Amino acid sequence: MRIPNLTMSDALVLRLNTLNVKQTQFNDQLASGQRISLASEDPEAASRIMSMRSEQSNLQVYTKNADRVLGVAQASFAALDQLQSISSRAGELAALSNSGTVSAAERKAYAVELNQLIKSSIDAGNSTFQGEYLFNGANSSVQPFADDGAATPAALVTSPSVTVAGTTVTSGSATITVPSLTGLAVGQTVTGTGIPANSTILSTDSTAVPPTITLSSNATASGTVALAAAYDGASIAVSNSLSISPFTSGTSNAKIADFVTRLIALRDGLNNTAGAVDGGTAAIAAARTNLLTSENDIIGILADNAAMQTRIEAVKTQASSRFDNLGSLISKDADVDLAQTTVNLTRARTAYQAAMQAGAQMLKLSLLDYIP
Repeated sequence: MRIPNLTMSDALVLRLNTLNVKQTQFNDQLASGQRISLASEDPEAASRIMSMRSEQSNLQVYTKNADRVLGVAQASFAALDQLQSISSRAGELAALSNSGTVSAAERKAYAVELNQLIKSSIDAGNSTFQGEYLFNGANSSVQPFADDGAATPAALVTSPSVTVAGTTVTSGSATITVPSLTGLAVGQTVTGTGIPANSTILSTDSTAVPPTITLSSNATASGTVALAAAYDGASIAVSNSLSISPFTSGTSNAKIADFVTRLIALRDGLNNTAGAVDGGTAAIAAARTNLLTSENDIIGILADNAAMQTRIEAVKTQASSRFDNLGSLISKDADVDLAQTTVNLTRARTAYQAAMQAGAQMLKLSLLDYIP
């Protein structure tokens, strides 16, 4: 049976096109280092690659968040460590001055140093990181601490904690009556007699007379109490399942304010050399006891901060390991095997050249070549 020349030429062209496509594909793979350039070339592998790259992208975002959280935590630790040093020195001054053998002049000298420690503690309380105040929770754009501006400040005029006297609580009820909503806002942590720990404000009602707030938990006692409220810090996602607030809690910030107030009380006790029967000794003793409480509070806040930093470092290490592991898995699916691809390209080129030579030999023949 004779096969027409047209059929042979069509078959040859089809074969050459197929081999040329393969050569182009292998050349592209060697040039790019990627086995897949179109999802249609290996849909299953392409799906895996896209999923893993999406996870890598999420990990990069979480890592950036963790870096920010760690930066805030480290800056907070430095400020808290400064407060702890101030507390230690204030305790020393209280111990030195709480004696009948200490003269009024010596106490005055101690009071001068205490005044500087008060200023330093306020400065530490107003520490910032990237333009945000560290000790005012989610209200990080507002300065948390300020004194009355005097050379010897008499009291804090601004602190991260809002105190509302004359608040009425009822056992078993989450609704609390307050004389005013000034300084109170949704999201603040609330403390007070009969209010469970970690209670927060869920809503406020200014239409009620007197106004009311609703807490996240029911009161455990009834009566009129002094309510304290402060902002907690906003949480930041550092992994798919973990969010951390790098800022100290509203309760911790209020304890820092208490510490500054107790420093002022100690300074006032040191200056009280006339008028009081005991020359200020009782006030100094009371301030010393309160400062010991504040030092324990600050040490506790430092411990929480250090634990948080350890946790963040662990999350970052885990994310980095997972990112590298995903890179290896993507490489297995996406990266080309250079040795094998080079062999495949050589085979395709050899087959292409052989097809060209065979085609040339076949197509030059005609019926005239078979006439004797």
